[in-house]
Amino acid sequence: MIRLGIIGTHLTHTKSPLIYNTLFQRYGMDSHYDIIEIAQEAFDSQIDRWMEELYGFNVTIPYKSRIIPHLKCISEDAMTIGAVNVINSKGEGFNTDWQGFYRSLEGIEIKGESAIVIGAGGAARAVCFALKKAGLEIYVKDRKVERASELEKIFGAHLETPDPATVGLIVNATPLGMYPDTDSSPDLSIEKFRRSCVIYDLVYNPAETKFLRNASSLGFKTLNGYGMLVNQAVLNLKIWSMEALAETLLKDHSWIS
Repeated sequence: MIRLGIIGTHLTHTKSPLIYNTLFQRYGMDSHYDIIEIAQEAFDSQIDRWMEELYGFNVTIPYKSRIIPHLKCISEDAMTIGAVNVINSKGEGFNTDWQGFYRSLEGIEIKGESAIVIGAGGAARAVCFALKKAGLEIYVKDRKVERASELEKIFGAHLETPDPATVGLIVNATPLGMYPDTDSSPDLSIEKFRRSCVIYDLVYNPAETKFLRNASSLGFKTLNGYGMLVNQAVLNLKIWSMEALAETLLKDHSWIS
């Protein structure tokens, strides 16, 4: 059996097993995708064993940066971002977070020259990488100034508050609002921004977070992390040399719920 999985903590929200295991069943593949939770104090002692046992895997909060020293090499974009979210059978690390986010914006009109990113962790780094490629000015809001300062150095992000009239996109790149903590929400007052501004939450479970529900009630266009999730999955499957499954998912992902 080909074993894959996702490694992190507090993974009750993830839909990754649903996506991959459904595809494996449809294709009659002897493969399985598992949820693997590792306590933070045990990560360094356990991760090498899992790397030997798994054909490939995803890594998520809080290990996207912490796993890098355990890998044989990482892609150039992952090196710039400082975070990895998918590993292949050779122990090589890649970042499909930024690509998944970037592709999810295709067809979305951003009416403004700047974007606000809430958070400064691995997901926020990937978002900043994508926004820089898109040519947007980046403003970062995070409780930990030292973490936000790193994004200033790497991506040229600004730490001050932007002119609301210039902002075309606001992205929540934190897990605030994710199941089961659905009552939480980023600490950002959005009332002052133009209603043409797009409010994007990387969280996909629930489909409408408290943050998006508030934005929608105020008349903003909203996006959740579903598109990013699907795009990531397609890219992950290609990295795992499962191109046929990737094409199937790209053509039809309406069954994911």
